[in-house]
Amino acid sequence: MYILHFSDFHLFAADKESAHPRADTVAAVEKVLADAASLTPPPDLVLISGDLADCGSAEDYALARQMLALFDAPVLVVPGNHDRRDAMRAVFSGTIPFTPEPFLNFDMVHKGIRVIGLDTIIPGKVEGELCAERLGWLADRLADEKAREETTSGVTFFMLHHPPFGLASPAWDWMTLTAGRDELRALLAGFPGHLRLLTGHVHRPLITSFAGHFAAIAGSPAFQYAPGLGWTSEPPLSAEPYVYWLHHITGFGDVITSPRMIDLG
Repeated sequence: MYILHFSDFHLFAADKESAHPRADTVAAVEKVLADAASLTPPPDLVLISGDLADCGSAEDYALARQMLALFDAPVLVVPGNHDRRDAMRAVFSGTIPFTPEPFLNFDMVHKGIRVIGLDTIIPGKVEGELCAERLGWLADRLADEKAREETTSGVTFFMLHHPPFGLASPAWDWMTLTAGRDELRALLAGFPGHLRLLTGHVHRPLITSFAGHFAAIAGSPAFQYAPGLGWTSEPPLSAEPYVYWLHHITGFGDVITSPRMIDLG
């Protein structure tokens, strides 16, 4: 089974909201999606860890939905700081089992693969948080025995936009998950299974671990930052190839993760 992990498309149907996304962002994302759709075998799940849209308008999400329609597999998304909850819910609630307002959390099992999506956004803020309500919801889901039994692959993907760990760079660390991190670590450290954390937000592909579990940050086809540690101001942009992650479940609880690189020019 194959699971694709993308992040930070920053799609815009009209004018962009933020400064850095390339003018041809839509074309760049189309190139990425066409590459992913050409994989053999096709993906079983497509996961996008936030900032699907740059402005968060209904038109942005309609464009995203149209572009993602080339996949037969379910496409699951969590909100990022550029997304808007109401507009995202309106477009994706028919295919993603979001919890009732205000948050866009979800928990579902598809082909024996479990995906938990957690809403970490603070409207109007760059950094993320987990309040008591969201942490309580997650604690209940992690303890759900029925969902564990249905996870016949032995693998649970846990998706959130803001990395819940430091990145060794003051320029990035202030805008990660800044509240609820310790509580999240305690919850996930006790999870009795193969858990893989998928995040985005910093526009730089990275792999690390958190609470004893594998963790990956996907890059962004809209723009990427240069590599390096210790940045004290905003890093320069990079023209390196875009990277998304391909997770191949090879056996019960066994996953091989490969980077897929695309030169966007």
